[in-house]
Amino acid sequence: MLAARTVAVPDLDEQIRADAFALFQSAYAGADRGRFERDLAEKQLVILLRDRAAGQLKGFSTVLIQAVRTPRGSANVVFSGDTVIDKEYWGQKQLQQEFCRLLVRLKLRRPHRPLYWFLISKGYKTYLLLTHAFPRAVPRHDRADVPQLRAVLDQLATERFGTEYDTRSGLVRYKTPHERVRAEVAPVEASLLADPHIRFFVERNPGHVNGDELACLAEVRMQDLARVAFRIALARARRRRTTT
Repeated sequence: MLAARTVAVPDLDEQIRADAFALFQSAYAGADRGRFERDLAEKQLVILLRDRAAGQLKGFSTVLIQAVRTPRGSANVVFSGDTVIDKEYWGQKQLQQEFCRLLVRLKLRRPHRPLYWFLISKGYKTYLLLTHAFPRAVPRHDRADVPQLRAVLDQLATERFGTEYDTRSGLVRYKTPHERVRAEVAPVEASLLADPHIRFFVERNPGHVNGDELACLAEVRMQDLARVAFRIALARARRRRTTT
């Protein structure tokens, strides 16, 4: 079982950084320690996932929080950076729960200011986190892009990635060598394509195996966060019933 804790990036010691990079390297081919450290230094927070009994680091997700000006006015944006969970712990919800708590705190501080979750995804599992949690998101298989959200996404992605971001496809294609998900970590098997979200991700990002990333944006609303929290609590209650 995992335990999640959010800490400030400057508080990470060298051992945690080394353990985090080892996890990252195990999941991504072409991982570079220097690029990893530069990406980490840009973020303010990191969610650490440890084995509750042994205390070993088994996952992490980095977070950048920004205040931005959009066509809709001032907004806060949460950008998810590098994210890895040891395969042995897939299916546990501690990361989603901790991230949800962070979003709730940010939303409560400025309830009337739009809050967005901005991420780029080279793997379908990260994409599923967004689509399952937030109905008001782009892109999705089950509805056309909301023009206002698409405009915000294009603005944020262009500001961050420049010409590496293609507004027509919504993809980030790196001009220099970059990491990519290892083939054995989360292969898109034929059976998975029955899920319309996964099929849509593969169709929109056919180069994901080479490290291309699909830019995504969700508007974070309190009703969506409440629904996520309810799902997590329900799943936890079901697990308790099956183990007792």
